[in-house]
Amino acid sequence: MLTCQQFSTRIFFQYSILLDLLMEDSFKEYLHHILSYEEYVKNWIFDQMVEHFSNGSTKFEMENRHLQTTIRSIQDAIKKARNDKNGNLVKFVEDFCKELGDKLVISQDALGAFMILNNADKEQFADWLTECVGDMEEVLRKKCQKTDIKIKLEELHIKPQNELFTRVIGCGKQCPFCKAPCEAGGQAHTKHWASIHRPKGLGKFRWENSEKLTTDICSSSVISDISFRCHATNYKWHPYKKYAEIFPDWKIPPDGSLEASDYWKYVMTKFNKRFAKKYHANPADIPPTWKTITQKQAKESLKQLFAVK
Repeated sequence: MLTCQQFSTRIFFQYSILLDLLMEDSFKEYLHHILSYEEYVKNWIFDQMVEHFSNGSTKFEMENRHLQTTIRSIQDAIKKARNDKNGNLVKFVEDFCKELGDKLVISQDALGAFMILNNADKEQFADWLTECVGDMEEVLRKKCQKTDIKIKLEELHIKPQNELFTRVIGCGKQCPFCKAPCEAGGQAHTKHWASIHRPKGLGKFRWENSEKLTTDICSSSVISDISFRCHATNYKWHPYKKYAEIFPDWKIPPDGSLEASDYWKYVMTKFNKRFAKKYHANPADIPPTWKTITQKQAKESLKQLFAVK
């Protein structure tokens, strides 16, 4: 999957997700992305994997390669275990399991059944086991071709969407005000940050008296004289200038000249009333210039934001 274009870099990955949201044009999906970013992204990765591996040839090649590797390991273990000419059947089984190691774990209950066969012919048993492994390979190959790829991915012990999220994104933290995701990358950073913040109304922030969602962004708020309150402050007012006292893990650049991207201006304008209803607030006072932004302009803004040609 890492060879797919949308997974090639963290930047292009983020761009692909936001572009997909823009094209789908669904308030429900935007809301999920904003309020539960990590969950949304992992679900998005899962859907991409299902689509990618639903291709017949791609799926078969991957599964067939894995099956062949497993069968080869079993066959090699049989050959090495039967090299001990002096051992009995129990010794053969023990050597066989030792050779497999953690590649294929056989339960002690299953091994117990062999103990009563201690005097059986080891060579004959090895021939029978080899034949059974060949039959098993054919049965598993047919089963793999019939089973739905979505079910296979869901049943994996290690969730591939979690692994890909960790490798491509690394950090799932969001700005405590506007819900922009951390762009630091990896997991070994001490401060979370986002290059361009979003209108804080998307993160449920509103003006106290009017209850209208705010269109301000975090970068301008942290150099203003206004205050905020939320669960982290026990709903007591706290100056934005001293936000780091409440959120020490975040670094928000203080810059009154910065604006939200046209992408997020478009999103907030289009779904203003729906965000307000969902957040139990009043719709924001949308600046007139925001209302003229088209979906095409939002897409171009997204390209500029992530330097995509």
